[in-house]
Amino acid sequence: MPDGSRYVFPPTLLLRIALSVALSRPRSLGDDSAAGLRGAYPPPRTCGIEHLPRSGPFVVVGNHYQRPGLWAGWGAMLANAAVRQTGERPRELHWLMTSELLAFRLGPVPVPRALLRWVFRRFAYRVYGFGLVPARESGQVGSTAGLRIAARWLAAGEPVGVLPEGTASVELCEARPGVGLFLAWLTRDEVPLIPVGVAEVEGVLTARFGPPFRLPRLAGGSKVERDAALRETVMVAIARLLPPALWGYYRPAVERAGAAEQPGTILE
Repeated sequence: MPDGSRYVFPPTLLLRIALSVALSRPRSLGDDSAAGLRGAYPPPRTCGIEHLPRSGPFVVVGNHYQRPGLWAGWGAMLANAAVRQTGERPRELHWLMTSELLAFRLGPVPVPRALLRWVFRRFAYRVYGFGLVPARESGQVGSTAGLRIAARWLAAGEPVGVLPEGTASVELCEARPGVGLFLAWLTRDEVPLIPVGVAEVEGVLTARFGPPFRLPRLAGGSKVERDAALRETVMVAIARLLPPALWGYYRPAVERAGAAEQPGTILE
């Protein structure tokens, strides 16, 4: 991290968001993300925004990049702001997010999980229009309520965001079991997937969007095998947008695919 770098969410904006959560007031995720990023140094950058459809539904799939001193939310904010600003009209990215944190403390004081679930529900449903899914550590793939919310947003022509790993890391880790079949179901009506890779490139936090693609229709094999193949397709598309040092669990898959071959069905 370069000397003098600074990623601090503006306290006044944080207070306004907290008040909206308390009062159940909707907010613009894209506008809040852009405002939060203005104080970041060095200024983060976004590449490949020409790949974002200007209208219609799509699903953004990305990595959950986080390291000590840099929260994963900064990369998501880059995606939020880009989606908001690149459409024919202002629009919001509706993420699927965890419904709780299994072990969260404010300093030395543990925060009750029931309180966190209450805050997350208001934050997701009433303020930003997210869907909630169980934490990866719970072993569950997702909640039917959260998945239905994502499907409803797509049916309304709005974009949805999914982080297939389900947990933050520096290098790519294995995508959450079940997410491949879920994404195939979610995009069954020819909804495109847009990959985004978040990394620090030459000391600058960078979100790089790639070309839209669709998942292959797989026949044969078990559900577990089909899910694994679909997850690999999605994660290889994300990995291609990252420095090789961050390929992590998916390095063998990327190297098998080769630099020239593209995953899934490329739409451009």
